[in-house]
Amino acid sequence: MTVVVDASVALKWVLEEELTGEALALRTRWIESEELTIAPPIFRSEITNALHRAVRRGHMDSAAASSGLGFLLASTAIDEPSGLYGRAFEIAAELSQGATYDAHYIALAEHRECDMWTADRRLVRAAQRRFPAVRWLGEVAIS
Repeated sequence: MTVVVDASVALKWVLEEELTGEALALRTRWIESEELTIAPPIFRSEITNALHRAVRRGHMDSAAASSGLGFLLASTAIDEPSGLYGRAFEIAAELSQGATYDAHYIALAEHRECDMWTADRRLVRAAQRRFPAVRWLGEVAIS
């Protein structure tokens, strides 16, 4: 099976943040059930930028960020189906979003008919009625 993971979830695999425990627990479940984690191409830019910002803010050193980047790039497959960008454009408009970035993840999950996980509660509130496959990291129970 397949699951779309957005940068807000994946970054918690390498950064200590709110809901990091939930993100790690979810990742463990995915590994155990042999789920393929995928993301749209924008994922690469988002995680690279976030790790760069973490270094600049002094939250991690450059070596740890570089290692984390390599890990995240290796653990999440990039998927770019035909029609991704047009559908992301439509979804962003449907949800009255100021940008299309998050809509790429939703469009990919819609295309692959799978769940999309995010730590962005605001996105979940905006999307979940129209796109029930959008799941919030906070709903994960840590066992």
